[in-house]
Amino acid sequence: MYAPEIILSGAPNARDLGGIETTDGRVLRHGRLIRSGMLSRLDDNDISYLKNAGLRTVVDFRTLAERLQKPDRLPEGAEYIICPILEDKAEGITRDKPETEDEEAQRTVKMARRLMERDPDGAAQMRSLYPVMVTIEHSVQHYRQFFEILLRHEEGALLYHCTMGKDRVGTATALILSALGVSRERIFEDYLITNARCAPGTERLIANCKRYTDDAAELEFIRILDTVREDFLGAALETIDENYGGMGNFLRGQMALDDEKLARLRELYLE
Repeated sequence: MYAPEIILSGAPNARDLGGIETTDGRVLRHGRLIRSGMLSRLDDNDISYLKNAGLRTVVDFRTLAERLQKPDRLPEGAEYIICPILEDKAEGITRDKPETEDEEAQRTVKMARRLMERDPDGAAQMRSLYPVMVTIEHSVQHYRQFFEILLRHEEGALLYHCTMGKDRVGTATALILSALGVSRERIFEDYLITNARCAPGTERLIANCKRYTDDAAELEFIRILDTVREDFLGAALETIDENYGGMGNFLRGQMALDDEKLARLRELYLE
């Protein structure tokens, strides 16, 4: 039964994917794949955990601005690979967070007002962002690069992350789990864990934003951008089905995974 623990206090959305079941009864190995948010807030205990977990590789999906503003804190000896899924800042997904929570709140309120002028429906805006990550060439190319990294990662743990570990990482996880033979039901189950993991940070953000707005619609819009819903990821998966004729075609064509590579992924990451 997949019930991931909170493993990093400084990155509460981090979790080991070990234990997720495939449709043919196999399970993902523990200590091989860790999905996460940014690593800039890790404490010494977190670093010790990653060392003991045998962390070998960290793959950073963030933009240059995000990386410069919140550089990762890494255990000594871990290989660090930059693999930016989005070329530029995409409001609602990328988060080049300011230095203080107060500045973050001010910027978040301004961003929400700007986005609401375009469309006040926050859920619709999030749904519109996910298909981008499986259609534009830059994103597809970097997810393909990520699979190349996975295929050569033979030992130890690999951690991949964006800022919150929900959108870019959520899409990447859906692709990985699909390639390993996990059902969509199980994929959504893992994806939705993010809401509970990120809830304390979201509530803290909302409380801080209330210093700068008392508009209930603006606060709800901000809350939606900070959460996940099945139809957000569903928009990416539906786009794959509609544009590429299904996940299998997408993995083989866009991700360059032939039968040999798919078998190798399963050998590396499944028990």
